[in-house]
Amino acid sequence: MVWGRFRRPVFELPSVLDATGLLDKAFGRAAKATATGPDRIARARNLAAARVRIAGQTIESTLRGIVKGFPSLDRLPPFYRELVDILVDANQLKKHLGAIDWAADRTANMARDYRRRIGKSEGHSIGELRKQAYGRLSSLVEQVGPDLEALTEARRALRRLPEIDPALRTVVVAGYPNVGKSSFVRAVSSGRPKIADYPFTTKRVSIGHFDRGVERFQILDTPGLLDRPMAKRNAMERQAISALSHVADGILFLLDPTETCGYPLDDQRKLLAEIRSLFPAVPLLVLANKADLGGPRTEGIAVSSLHGSRVTKALDALLAELTNRGPGGAPRSAGP
Repeated sequence: MVWGRFRRPVFELPSVLDATGLLDKAFGRAAKATATGPDRIARARNLAAARVRIAGQTIESTLRGIVKGFPSLDRLPPFYRELVDILVDANQLKKHLGAIDWAADRTANMARDYRRRIGKSEGHSIGELRKQAYGRLSSLVEQVGPDLEALTEARRALRRLPEIDPALRTVVVAGYPNVGKSSFVRAVSSGRPKIADYPFTTKRVSIGHFDRGVERFQILDTPGLLDRPMAKRNAMERQAISALSHVADGILFLLDPTETCGYPLDDQRKLLAEIRSLFPAVPLLVLANKADLGGPRTEGIAVSSLHGSRVTKALDALLAELTNRGPGGAPRSAGP
């Protein structure tokens, strides 16, 4: 498993207000401001400056909190970086965060400029300058409104990412859609992926855990893969490839000899051959699922994910192979 040295990322992302919500927050706080002064004009001047300051600080701090709260994409490990790019388009995410950072800078400068102008104003111009400041702040926030909306969607997607522990060995379950991968993960671990009798039920990588003695393992359920060129694979399929590429210590590949998954066995075998060629150093075990339905005899250990038949035995067979492997997937030496 190629992780490098890093702290495990936890996507506890900040809430993102839309433009209307942010302006309501800023002007609501500003409306509570109070001020004193030696005379009426001074009090009006100080109150207007305080309201602009509070509104500006609220907008600026909220925008900076959004930028700071999102993960630094360049510092993420490869698996997470790829998932972010697949789910939300990393380049677009950077652009949205850049726009919010720019708006925070502009807000600070704008509020500071209007506070200075209000400090030099007299009479009715005090109220006019405060209104101008509010108007320009509103226009600025509305300008980045689409960026705020995009970040809300990105937050929703990123919060669903699995939290992978680099200290635990990882088994990745792969295969065609509807071959029983999610049922297998449910049968052998704490994972509770969605199960339904139609293809592409699993739309994202999900995680479960199981123990063997004192050691804990994690097992990943992945979206179904089709036997087709990488360029034609959709976002769900690319999540599976990313998991296999970056976090798999071992692979359980499920076949459905009954073809009730909706895909021919020959196509499933072609995908198996591709996975073997792409990841030759990773231990791989083939399981012939849906044994309860009969079907032709084929390669692999016959199991029934639905009924839990032989699933633990199959998983232990892969774990035994992992135990016999050294770092990097190389077979352990049998002696000195």
